Amino acid sequence: MSTDIAIIKDERVTALLNERHILDQDIKQVIAAAEATEVKLYQPDSERYLAKLQTANATFYVEYSAVPDGYQVHTAYFHKSEII
Repeated sequence: MSTDIAIIKDERVTALLNERHILDQDIKQVIAAAEATEVKLYQPDSERYLAKLQTANATFYVEYSAVPDGYQVHTAYFHKSEII
């Protein structure tokens, strides 16, 4: 799964992601996985997708839209998790 994708963020989203300590690489991994597997929720009223990816110690969620130049990120969040 290639994470060599273009993500687009406005200043508000960039500040939010920095505040939440979410890296661009995290966002790219979530979107790449969602696009490769088609496991994502579509929100037709806003034409946005919601995708998630569970890693070893966290689950990331990204709300995004497909645009001609890549993927527009609208918001993202994560929570730490431990698999027992």
